[in-house]
Amino acid sequence: MTSTTPLNSPLQAPRPSPLNAIPFVCPLDGQPLVPGAGALVCASGHSFDISARGYINLLPVQFKRSRDPGDSKSMVAARRRVLGAGLFDPLADAVCGIAYEEFAARGEEETLLVDAGCGEGFYTARLAADLRNRMGDATPKVLGADISKWAVMAAAKRSKHVAWVVASNKRLPLIPGTVTAITSLFGFETWPDWAALQNSGQFVLVVDAGPRHLIELREIIYPTLQVHAPPRHEAATANGYELMSETASRFEARVPNAELLMDLLEMTPHGRKSTAEAQERLRAMTSLSLSVDAVIRKYRRR
Repeated sequence: MTSTTPLNSPLQAPRPSPLNAIPFVCPLDGQPLVPGAGALVCASGHSFDISARGYINLLPVQFKRSRDPGDSKSMVAARRRVLGAGLFDPLADAVCGIAYEEFAARGEEETLLVDAGCGEGFYTARLAADLRNRMGDATPKVLGADISKWAVMAAAKRSKHVAWVVASNKRLPLIPGTVTAITSLFGFETWPDWAALQNSGQFVLVVDAGPRHLIELREIIYPTLQVHAPPRHEAATANGYELMSETASRFEARVPNAELLMDLLEMTPHGRKSTAEAQERLRAMTSLSLSVDAVIRKYRRR
């Protein structure tokens, strides 16, 4: 016996897109975007389709500095394999804990977290899931933004509970004052642009590499090792932010095989700087213990 489901059955109703709840503005004229039929549209008639994968592209061609900006498809795949192996889980847990403390203190107010430079969505999805598990109905809306279409495509496959957008970190198309929190993990900090999106009391979590981050990998790659301190605070303070806390996240991560080592190399800036000889040395290794050395800084908008 064959059964049919009426077309208006709740079982066939499409899930509302998380994008519909995000306070987007049109990247062409700055007017608010509102949900249309499978798209977001502004009052001037500019329309941006929501892809079948569930993300939206709000990076017009005139704002691109290259034909295919951001991480390549292969870099995104390498990062997905490395992060999926759990090498950076303790760092993700630390960031989730700090974010939860901030949001829990805000009570029932409507909130939005934007992960600027979200990559393939590992940290974004972890943040969203952790906040949802701890806060239930009070959880903030979560948006992951990246300039790489390949990264956002991969991120949209990772989580359907997060809104995903292709957009530049310097031109996040959002209504000013609506962004409760911005996270940036090993990304590019754009303080003037972030300040334009936030009001007093809203906050930013930035994760930067510490001096010994992946030092064992760098010792193999470079003939002379240079140790750099994390970025200083001047750019943040000049744009109206105050440093509230600084937390070190240091632990050892064991890379179990050469294939994952090569993935790790490709997902970092070191991949573009490494010589063929250095890559051959990595391919010959069976495993490597790495130092993860990260600094988590929390800033609040004055």
